[in-house]
Order: sequence, then structure tokens, then C-alpha cells
Amino acid sequence: MQQDTVQIHRPRSPRSAARWQDSGVEALFELPFNELLFKAQTVHREHFDPAQVQLSTLLSIKTGGCPENCAYCPQSVHFDTGVEATALMGIDAVREAAQRAKDAGATRFCMGAAWRGPKDRDIKKVAELVGAVKSLGLETCATLGMLGDGHAEALRDAGLDYYNHNIDSAPDLYADIITTRHFDDRLDTLQKVRDAGVKVCCGGIVGMGESR
Repeated sequence: MQQDTVQIHRPRSPRSAARWQDSGVEALFELPFNELLFKAQTVHREHFDPAQVQLSTLLSIKTGGCPENCAYCPQSVHFDTGVEATALMGIDAVREAAQRAKDAGATRFCMGAAWRGPKDRDIKKVAELVGAVKSLGLETCATLGMLGDGHAEALRDAGLDYYNHNIDSAPDLYADIITTRHFDDRLDTLQKVRDAGVKVCCGGIVGMGESR
């Protein structure tokens, strides 16, 4: 399974350290859609070159068989979705996929594995994959689930640039969507990644039961 995604390039000005208050978020929510688009484009142009994008490629290096019960995910063993579990891809296959991505214009290559969290032996294998991709001159990204002690450092030392780890939903809705882990488990991994000096790529999903 391979998917291309377009991401905005690095910001040309520092990100603000200011944190949003609930009132500010609610004010955005109430804006007419066209006004919201205008404000979003204005902020974007303050920080990025609007004529540039970054092409990233995502490769599933281990598909299906995940023990988590995320209600939105077809790779969970808890749901009959037709997704067949696969073993972790080998280094040659991943290197070839990364080379094809680079030839197609990608500058970042992300590897995703359907795990609750990798074991130590998995990290060693993924670290080899990261090194192989990095040697091609690509930025590297991985999304492997929840990390244990020392995992982020091992990936960093192998050349990992970004770690993707989404928080899924808000804390008060979390148990309605996932019961095999807790919201704080996600925050723990994000902190491990930051502490190791690896850049964080983090998002969430809207439209899963929230009132607004």
C-alpha cells in the first residue's frame, strides 16, 4: 500500500509559541466558511511561500493485524475489513520504493507499521530501513505506534527526521473511540519523541462524535 501526500514546505518564519484559548477556537468555528478560508490563507502566506509544496510518500511497511481497536481503522484485528496482515517489509523492497518516490519528486519518505507499539527487535529492523532511506538523500518519517524507552533515540541515531503520532480525539471522547489505550499513552510517546530531538508530526480526527 503506497500513498502520495502533498505537504507544505518548512515555514520561513518561526512558529508562535502562543497557545490557543477555547474562546479563540470557538470564534473561528463561528466564522462563515469563506471568511475562514481567507484567514487561513493569510496566515499561510505569513509563514510559507504559497508557490511551493513538499511531496511526501507514505509506505505501509507492515499492514494489518493491529491489536488496537481504533473505531476508524481498517487495520485492526477487531474488525472484519478485508485487510490481510503482512510481515514487515525487507530492506531491499523499502529502498526500491523510496527510490521510486524520489524519482517521482518526493523529498520525504514516511514508513508506517500497524503495531500497538514496536518491540526492541522491531526497532532494530526499522532503524535499518530508516538508514537505507536516509542514504538516498530523503527526509525520513515513521509512524509505528507507541514507543518504549530508548526507541526514539535508536530511530534518531539511524537518521529519523520526523515521527508521526496522532492524538486521535479529545480526552473526553477517547473511550468512545478506542478502549485498548488511553489518551495519555499518546502524549507519553510524543514526549519521548521530543526528548530525543526528533521532529513531531501530530494530528487528530474530527467528526467522531464531538458536539461542535
